[in-house]
Amino acid sequence: MIYPVVLIGCSGVNSAYKKRHVGSGLLDYIKQWFIDPDNKTGCRYLVVDAYNQSVPLSFYERNGFKFMFSSEQQECEYRKIESVAKLHTRMMYFDLMLLTGVAG
Repeated sequence: MIYPVVLIGCSGVNSAYKKRHVGSGLLDYIKQWFIDPDNKTGCRYLVVDAYNQSVPLSFYERNGFKFMFSSEQQECEYRKIESVAKLHTRMMYFDLMLLTGVAG
Protein backbone atom coordinates (compact mmCIF):
# COMPACT_ATOMS: atom_id res chain seq x y z
CA MET A 1 0.00 0.00 0.00
CA ILE A 2 1.07 3.56 -0.62
CA TYR A 3 0.17 6.36 1.78
CA PRO A 4 0.55 10.13 1.28
CA VAL A 5 3.30 11.79 3.30
CA VAL A 6 4.56 15.26 4.10
CA LEU A 7 8.32 15.72 4.09
CA ILE A 8 9.43 18.14 6.78
CA GLY A 9 12.33 20.09 5.35
CA CYS A 10 15.56 20.94 7.09
CA SER A 11 14.87 22.86 10.26
CA GLY A 12 16.74 23.84 13.36
CA VAL A 13 16.55 25.96 16.46
CA ASN A 14 18.82 28.90 17.17
CA SER A 15 21.19 28.01 20.02
CA ALA A 16 19.72 30.85 22.13
CA TYR A 17 16.41 28.94 22.16
CA LYS A 18 17.68 25.40 22.71
CA LYS A 19 16.24 23.47 25.67
CA ARG A 20 13.07 25.62 25.53
CA HIS A 21 11.03 23.01 23.62
CA VAL A 22 10.73 25.25 20.55
CA GLY A 23 11.46 22.36 18.18
CA SER A 24 9.01 20.02 19.90
CA GLY A 25 6.39 22.78 19.89
CA LEU A 26 6.88 23.25 16.16
CA LEU A 27 6.49 19.52 15.52
CA ASP A 28 3.35 19.44 17.69
CA TYR A 29 1.92 22.33 15.67
CA ILE A 30 2.69 20.58 12.37
CA LYS A 31 1.14 17.32 13.63
CA GLN A 32 -2.05 19.08 14.74
CA TRP A 33 -2.24 21.04 11.50
CA PHE A 34 -2.26 17.86 9.40
CA ILE A 35 -4.96 16.13 11.49
CA ASP A 36 -7.25 19.18 11.58
CA PRO A 37 -10.60 18.41 9.89
CA ASP A 38 -10.21 21.50 7.69
CA ASN A 39 -6.89 20.21 6.32
CA LYS A 40 -7.72 18.39 3.11
CA THR A 41 -4.24 17.06 2.28
CA GLY A 42 -5.11 13.50 3.29
CA CYS A 43 -1.60 12.88 4.62
CA ARG A 44 -1.00 9.84 6.79
CA TYR A 45 2.68 10.31 7.72
CA LEU A 46 5.20 13.02 8.47
CA VAL A 47 8.69 12.16 7.20
CA VAL A 48 12.07 13.66 8.04
CA ASP A 49 15.54 13.03 6.70
CA ALA A 50 17.31 13.62 10.02
CA TYR A 51 21.03 14.14 10.45
CA ASN A 52 22.52 10.81 11.47
CA GLN A 53 23.84 12.08 14.78
CA SER A 54 22.69 11.18 18.29
CA VAL A 55 21.17 14.58 19.20
CA PRO A 56 18.86 15.02 16.19
CA LEU A 57 17.92 11.32 16.08
CA SER A 58 17.01 11.22 19.77
CA PHE A 59 15.07 14.50 19.38
CA TYR A 60 12.86 12.99 16.69
CA GLU A 61 12.49 9.74 18.65
CA ARG A 62 11.34 11.70 21.72
CA ASN A 63 8.76 13.34 19.46
CA GLY A 64 7.33 10.00 18.33
CA PHE A 65 9.22 9.47 15.08
CA LYS A 66 10.45 6.00 14.18
CA PHE A 67 13.19 4.87 11.82
CA MET A 68 11.86 3.97 8.40
CA PHE A 69 14.50 1.23 8.10
CA SER A 70 15.75 -1.00 10.90
CA SER A 71 19.41 -0.52 9.97
CA GLU A 72 21.67 1.80 8.03
CA GLN A 73 22.56 -1.11 5.75
CA GLN A 74 18.88 -1.67 4.91
CA GLU A 75 18.45 2.04 4.21
CA CYS A 76 21.56 2.08 1.99
CA GLU A 77 20.19 -0.83 -0.02
CA TYR A 78 16.81 0.86 -0.45
CA ARG A 79 18.37 4.18 -1.42
CA LYS A 80 20.89 2.40 -3.68
CA ILE A 81 23.85 3.87 -1.82
CA GLU A 82 27.00 1.82 -2.17
CA SER A 83 29.02 2.98 0.76
CA VAL A 84 30.68 1.53 3.81
CA ALA A 85 30.69 4.96 5.40
CA LYS A 86 28.02 6.01 7.87
CA LEU A 87 24.91 7.56 6.29
CA HIS A 88 24.75 11.35 6.50
CA THR A 89 21.00 11.25 7.23
CA ARG A 90 18.39 8.70 8.36
CA MET A 91 14.80 8.60 7.19
CA MET A 92 12.22 8.70 10.01
CA TYR A 93 8.42 8.88 10.08
CA PHE A 94 5.52 9.77 12.36
CA ASP A 95 2.10 8.13 11.87
CA LEU A 96 -0.53 10.88 12.17
CA MET A 97 -3.19 8.24 12.81
CA LEU A 98 -1.70 7.85 16.30
CA LEU A 99 -3.18 11.27 17.12
CA THR A 100 -6.61 10.39 15.86
CA GLY A 101 -6.90 7.09 17.74
CA VAL A 102 -7.38 5.17 14.48
CA ALA A 103 -3.83 3.85 13.97
CA GLY A 104 -3.72 0.59 12.10
